Amino acid sequence: MTLKSVSEIHHQHANVKYGKPYFAVLLAAFSSLGGWFFGYDQGVTGGIVVMNSFKNDFCVGIYGNASVCDLPVASLPSDYRRYLVLFTFLYNVGCFVGALFISSFIAERYGRRAIILTSAILFTIGTSMVIFPPGGSKKIMIFILIGRIIEGTGVGCSSFSCPLYASEIAPTNLRGMLSGFMQLTVVTGLFAANVVNYLLQNHKWGWRLSNGIILIAPIVIMIGICLCPETPRWLFKKKGRKAAENSLQRIRKTRDVTNELDAISDAIREEGNQVSTKELFTPKILERLAVGIGIHVFQQTTGINPIFTFGGIIYENVLGKGIISLLILSGANLLFTIPALFLFDRLGRRNLLIIGGLGMVVGHLVAATVFATGCKVVKTISNDTIVTEEVVTCKESSGIAMLVFTVIFVAFFALSWGPIAWIYVAEIYPLNVRAKAVAIATGSNWLIGMIMSYILELINPLGIHGVFYLFSGLTLLAVVFVYLFCPETRGVLLEDIEEVFDNFQLKNRPPIKVLRRL
Repeated sequence: MTLKSVSEIHHQHANVKYGKPYFAVLLAAFSSLGGWFFGYDQGVTGGIVVMNSFKNDFCVGIYGNASVCDLPVASLPSDYRRYLVLFTFLYNVGCFVGALFISSFIAERYGRRAIILTSAILFTIGTSMVIFPPGGSKKIMIFILIGRIIEGTGVGCSSFSCPLYASEIAPTNLRGMLSGFMQLTVVTGLFAANVVNYLLQNHKWGWRLSNGIILIAPIVIMIGICLCPETPRWLFKKKGRKAAENSLQRIRKTRDVTNELDAISDAIREEGNQVSTKELFTPKILERLAVGIGIHVFQQTTGINPIFTFGGIIYENVLGKGIISLLILSGANLLFTIPALFLFDRLGRRNLLIIGGLGMVVGHLVAATVFATGCKVVKTISNDTIVTEEVVTCKESSGIAMLVFTVIFVAFFALSWGPIAWIYVAEIYPLNVRAKAVAIATGSNWLIGMIMSYILELINPLGIHGVFYLFSGLTLLAVVFVYLFCPETRGVLLEDIEEVFDNFQLKNRPPIKVLRRL
C-alpha cells in the first residue's frame, strides 16, 4: 500500500486561519520558563559536586578528609559516592512522580495553566529545602535529599506542562518552533548554571548560591501564569465551544476562528467521550504510546543527562578542568538549539532525529576511542584485591580531543533529540487521552533518568571509555527505532495526526520489505 503524503491529509481542515501569531509566541515563550529551572537545575548539579563548598558540607568530616574527598570518582569513599548518586537519583524519582502521577490529574481536571503553576510551587519548596539547611550532618543530608525529591517533582510537572501548553495554543505552521521554546529555555538555563558555577566555584557558599539563583524563574511563573489564557482545546472539551472561542480569539488576535474551532470540534466528536484511561488501552493508542515512550527512553539512553550531571567529575579527571568543560558543553548545547528552532518545521521531526542521532553516535564513538588509546588508568591495590586509589592520566591532546567529540555529540543532540522528544510526544495523541498519554511518555523519560543516575557506578567496572561506547550503541538503536516506527508530523494539524499514523505502517519500511521477501 502506498503511503499518503502529508499534503493529502489536510482534507477539510486545510482552510484554518491563524490570525496574528505574536501573542501565541509570547505565551509559548512565557510558559517555557518552566524549562529554565528544568535546565538550570540539571546544569548546576554537574558543577556543584566538584566545588569545595559542596565537598565541605557533604564529604569532609563526614566520609573522609579533604584529600580523600578530592580523589578521582572511582576512589571516592563509597558512602559519599552513593550520596552523589542519591542526590541525582532521588531528583529523578521526583521528576518521575511529577510527570506521571501529578501532571495528568491536574492538567485534565483543572487545566493546563494549573499544572504550570503547580510545577513552579513545588520547585520553589524543594529548592528551598535543599539550599537553606546547614551541612555537616547526615540527618540534614537526609532532609536535603527529601528536598531533591520535591524539587524534582516540580521539574517533572514542568517537563509535562510546558510543551503541552505550547502545542495546544500554537498555529500548525509554528507548532514545532513554539513547542521547542521549552528546549531553548532548558539549554539557556543549563548554560547559565555553568556560568554561575564558574563564577562562584571558589565562594564559601558557592553551591548554595548557584542553586538559589534559579528561584527567580518559578516566582515569575507564579505571578504571570494567571494572566495567560487557558488552551482552547482543553476549554472546548471541559467548558464548551463558547469558552474555547473566547480563548482562541484572544490568542489568535482575530474574530475569525470558526474553522479552527470546527477542527477541534470534529476531533472531540470523533474521539468520543470515553474515559481516558480506558482509551489508552485501545490498539491504536497503545501503539502510539509505545512510540512516545520509546522516544523518551532513547532520549535518556543517549547519555545526555550523565554527560551534564557527572561530566564535571569525568572531565576533572581527564583534563583537570571539570567546570570549564561543562561550560563549553552547555555553550554548545545552547548555540545549536537556536538553529534547531527553525529546522523543526522545515526539515521535519523524523529527518532531524535520524540525522542528529547518527552524528551523536559518531561523537560518542570517537570520544570513547580517544580515551581508550590516549589515557591511562593506574590503580593502587592493597591486600591483593581492594582498589584503594585510581588515577586517570591523559595526554593533553587526548583530553582536548575527547572534549571536542563530546561537544559534537551535544551539538547534534541539541539539533535533534533534545527538543524533538518533547515536541513530538506532545503532538501525537488525540485530545481525549493527550494529558495522560503525554504524562506516561514523559514519566518514562524520568524513570530511565533514575536508572541513568547509576552510570557513576559503572565507571569503575567499564571505564570511562566503556560507558561512552555503551551510549554510542544505545544511540544507534534510537536511530533504528525512529526509522521503523516514527512518521513525520511536520505541518499536520493536531486533529489530523491520527491519519498520519494510520498510513505509516512498519511493513512498508524498505528493510522490512526485504526481510519479508527473504
